Amino acid sequence: MSDSSRPNRFQAGWERAVQILEAASRQHHVVALRDGMIASVPIILVGSTFLLLGAQGPVLKSYFDGSVAWLPDLLRTEFGRWYLENTALILYPYRLTMGLLALYICFTIASALAVQYRLAPVPQGLGAVAALLITGTPVLVKLQEGDPGPQWVVALKPLGPEGIFLSIVLGVGMVELSRLILRPDRPGPEGPAEATAIPPSVLDAFRSFLPILTMVTAVWFLRHVLGFDLHAGILEVMQPMTRLGDSLGAVLASNFFLHLFAVAGVHGISVINAVMLPLWQQFVAANAEAHAAGLPLPHTTAYPFYQWFIWIGGAGATLPPTLLLFTSRHAHLRRIGRISLVPALFNVNEPFLFGLPVVANPLLAIPCILAPLACGTVAWFGVSWGWVSAPFIEVPWVMPCFLGALLSTQDLRALLLLALNFGLSAAIWWPFLRAYEGRLNRSGETRSQEPGS
Repeated sequence: MSDSSRPNRFQAGWERAVQILEAASRQHHVVALRDGMIASVPIILVGSTFLLLGAQGPVLKSYFDGSVAWLPDLLRTEFGRWYLENTALILYPYRLTMGLLALYICFTIASALAVQYRLAPVPQGLGAVAALLITGTPVLVKLQEGDPGPQWVVALKPLGPEGIFLSIVLGVGMVELSRLILRPDRPGPEGPAEATAIPPSVLDAFRSFLPILTMVTAVWFLRHVLGFDLHAGILEVMQPMTRLGDSLGAVLASNFFLHLFAVAGVHGISVINAVMLPLWQQFVAANAEAHAAGLPLPHTTAYPFYQWFIWIGGAGATLPPTLLLFTSRHAHLRRIGRISLVPALFNVNEPFLFGLPVVANPLLAIPCILAPLACGTVAWFGVSWGWVSAPFIEVPWVMPCFLGALLSTQDLRALLLLALNFGLSAAIWWPFLRAYEGRLNRSGETRSQEPGS
């Protein structure tokens, strides 16, 4: 076999793999997951904007307090005092958008899947939301002095990013249950085309009563009668990872599951942090104590290790591919690059994940998982072998990555490691972005050739 035939075989294999992934992306559950996630993008963008506006308090206190000679002392200004006093107020829109993201996504995914099955989308979305709310436990709380009595409240945290996985399960479950009960693919007794004087919305509402009742009852029985906490059950599955400690296995396992959740639309960092963050923060504290005592730093994978050397611009190491989008020949990809760049500089990458989208996109799921694993491997060897100092300072997560890496390690070599991983992530993402660009161009050509287009 000639050497010239090998590139051709590689190209043919690559194109075949892309075709398989594209076929998987058309499966109706994947389509519903993608469409449902994309429908939530406006909420994500609004929440991310207010999060950036309201999360700068630690930065002001650490670097704009007069301790850094070349930075202004904003804490002594009227603006600085007002900002710190009103941070909670600024974050209200974030709490009620991103803070309830699972609730919004539960509705949009159920609605999108209902469209696939020719079911009424709004009742299905409402049923899924009701099921998700039933997984919580309302409690009586006296909110403030002067109230006539306690009020029923529901915790926001399980309805936020960490609850997205459960919201997907319940959204899909609600529609599949309705499909089983209502049989939308079976014509009714009067025939599918026969008109009726009853408004369709009325028929849809009453037809949905039994499936919603069944779903809510099942979730209520499981959660409140049998006492199985669905949210805690998801986190319990991840607990064995804590036994891996400071090893390369911990880096690979935590990043694999984090990014597997991410491509499913789940805020993987929230899920993984719920399990691993206490351990990672113990490593930060131990490293800080060792540094203060002049001793070797004992831990490689303190929390900033992940933040600045692996999650470059957010989960998926997505700052490099965000920049690559500026060179795309497709208008949608360039637009997403422009929208995503500023948030990605501050480690908010939801516009990239949901706008491209990476979520529910089997083709782009590969680099989203592979790039952090590669970056994590390089970073672990670089730090554990002493080429770069281990991090011992926890820097605010909204800091741009090059500042975060430098400040958390106090080592200029951290910038070299960051640059190496930056290039590695870009190299991994590049062929998949080009393949996705080709797919979008082909679909655009197909639509332009359709009659009436």
